[in-house]
Amino acid sequence: MTEENSNTKEATVESTQATPGQQLKRGREAMGLTQQQVADRLHLRLGNIQDIETDTHKPGVSITFTKGYVRIYAKLLSMPVDPLLAAFDILHQGEKQPAKLQSFSQRVAKQANDDRWMMVTYLIVFLVIASLVIWWYQQSDKSIMNRLNLFSDTTTEQAQSNNIDEGQSVNAMSNNLSMPDELAIPEEDIKNQNEPSSESDTIAGEAASEIKKAAVESVKQVQAIAEQGPEVIEQAVDELSDMDSPFNDSGDVNDDFASADSQNVNGYSVNSDGTIDVIFTFKEDCWLSVTDANDEVMAVGVKVKGRVMSVSGIPPISVNMCPPSIVDIVFGGAPVDLSKYPRGNPVKFQLSVKGE
Repeated sequence: MTEENSNTKEATVESTQATPGQQLKRGREAMGLTQQQVADRLHLRLGNIQDIETDTHKPGVSITFTKGYVRIYAKLLSMPVDPLLAAFDILHQGEKQPAKLQSFSQRVAKQANDDRWMMVTYLIVFLVIASLVIWWYQQSDKSIMNRLNLFSDTTTEQAQSNNIDEGQSVNAMSNNLSMPDELAIPEEDIKNQNEPSSESDTIAGEAASEIKKAAVESVKQVQAIAEQGPEVIEQAVDELSDMDSPFNDSGDVNDDFASADSQNVNGYSVNSDGTIDVIFTFKEDCWLSVTDANDEVMAVGVKVKGRVMSVSGIPPISVNMCPPSIVDIVFGGAPVDLSKYPRGNPVKFQLSVKGE
């Protein structure tokens, strides 16, 4: 009995002096279990079991979790829990200060860090988008300015060339007037008209002598009746005004001049020189280019709202202009129907006496 009591006391002293990790290791070995088997049963990592048996406490792991691992490890081995926990507290009393739950604190810290990085990312994306927008506006402004400068230069050059072409056209028309075949007068007829015949001279001489005689007789009659009073004079004046004269029919003369100035071709009024008048009425600002059959520029450039522009040229007239809804056109005295063209788009067409 004395020897057994002494052995029990020695085992108690050894167990008391052993650390919690050493006691758990002995219990595991007594049950014939490996560290991996214990880790699988407790659903822990192998490293956790190794840290418990070597009484190692990693700074990144909460002491509370480690103590909980010791508790469930002791229950698995059917060992008394309280002595082990008391020995664990004594062993780690320097670490008695409760620490924050590492998993929660790390999650919160990580979330805060992620939030900060997210804000930085949003700021960078915003700056990139703002830079792209500013760059796009700058490029757009430069493009608009370049187009305006190019348009201004083109308009200036076209205006200069138009002035030169007009001067050349005037000189050319003064030297050799271009007319349609139906309005041209043969040179032989002109020579025949310019060469008076003897018969026409005789007829003209006789007519002149008769007119002279009639005028002399009229003067004598007026002088004769001047002394007979106002009533007789008025009667004589009425008689003289009723006398027929080959030069008294002004209506026929006007009709002859009118027929010589213009003629009607398919419902369009064509001038005597073969040109036709085109009148543009602008309801809004509009850019257009107008050329005639000889490719002579009749008009080009931007025309302001409210302007009424009249040009003349040899048909067909080529028109390249802004949307037709903002312009009214009268071609040879007849309005042009522009409703068949699409609204809102520039158009290009020809105006001809044979039909638009």
